[in-house]
Amino acid sequence: MKNIRSASILNDLPTTEFDVVLLGVNLPGVLLAWHLASAGKKVALFCADDFARRDDFRFTQIFPGNIKSVAKARPQLEMAAKMRRHAPYLFLQQRMIWLRGNPLANKLVTQAYNQLSVRSHSERAGTLNLTDYPDYELFAKNGYSHGILCREYRYNHSRLVMEWLKAASRAGAFVGNFVEANRHEGKALQLDDKISGESKMIDAEKVIQLISNPRLFTFTVNLPNDEWNNPVRISGEKADYILSPEGEVVRVTAYCNIAPDAKGLIHKEFCQLFSLQEEDISPAENREKNFAHPVESDLTLSDLPVEIMEEELSRLFPEYMEWKLPDNWFRGEDDRHISQVFEMAQRKFYEAKQTGIDETWFMELFYRYGNAIDELTEMAYGGMSETRDPILLWEKSILKFEREQEWRMQ
Repeated sequence: MKNIRSASILNDLPTTEFDVVLLGVNLPGVLLAWHLASAGKKVALFCADDFARRDDFRFTQIFPGNIKSVAKARPQLEMAAKMRRHAPYLFLQQRMIWLRGNPLANKLVTQAYNQLSVRSHSERAGTLNLTDYPDYELFAKNGYSHGILCREYRYNHSRLVMEWLKAASRAGAFVGNFVEANRHEGKALQLDDKISGESKMIDAEKVIQLISNPRLFTFTVNLPNDEWNNPVRISGEKADYILSPEGEVVRVTAYCNIAPDAKGLIHKEFCQLFSLQEEDISPAENREKNFAHPVESDLTLSDLPVEIMEEELSRLFPEYMEWKLPDNWFRGEDDRHISQVFEMAQRKFYEAKQTGIDETWFMELFYRYGNAIDELTEMAYGGMSETRDPILLWEKSILKFEREQEWRMQ
């Protein structure tokens, strides 16, 4: 696996003939690349821009909307269990409040779901009267007095993509950033290196375009009261919205159920839900850089919520009977419960504390880089002959690690 980019990455190509070439990057696409490479296929993945490395937290929506859809949650819970097993530091249980107005319906669906999820969650779901909770007074004042406290999952989307990219590379897939495909005729595919300006023709039996989820929007909003801690979900006619406090603002993730070009309608509906003005909404930072390649492809695969990813991949690629996941945890460590993961983080902090790193920052890094924290710690200790400033030590270590292991250019 070579993750350090050459002056022209096209010179690093091991061959010019590939079974599958993936253009772009998203979660199901990198999992597919890993599966294909592990099966001995000649696979390449090219991203027209850089890979995202910063945290990008998203939430599952497994809890069913009604009694009829309770059974559909079973395969999603099974997928969540696999994710918790293979990437326990990137996929964590998360309490969430779903604002729903019918107390009786809430009670019935909660009872049915608790029977199904008894082995999946350490805490049962329950109904809420929000007027009894002062922290949620904002929602009660806006007419949302009832809801369900349930267990969902928060996952670091961009870091999962990166970890699975590295797994695909280790399995033999060729991975490159800042490479754009500009012409596709028959099997011939022209690649242009956006750094060096060089071009190269390759042959691809199949070309798959990977795009971001066109029905997912994110934005931030200023609410008069953001003292609540747990994410809050609310369902509108046009989208499901998940609100999570981030510092002085609230980040909103909208899962759209209408035309994907309806961002303006989504903003308008959200404003109506909370009696806001459109100027109260600000576009969120684009954390997922994923530019479409200007060529025709044999298949376009959009990003998917992780809980339904396996079902959709099984439908598109029925030749795979089982979708395994790359294992992103410490070798020889089989204890992966959330409490044991935290204990592991604490042990790793004690191993690194002589570098002077703050515990809060170390924990943030542990839950971002996982088993790579050992390598980062070693780099930090190695740099102490140059500086004893822990911020400089760790920033240099992170930069070096990402250049050597994650295709970072600068």
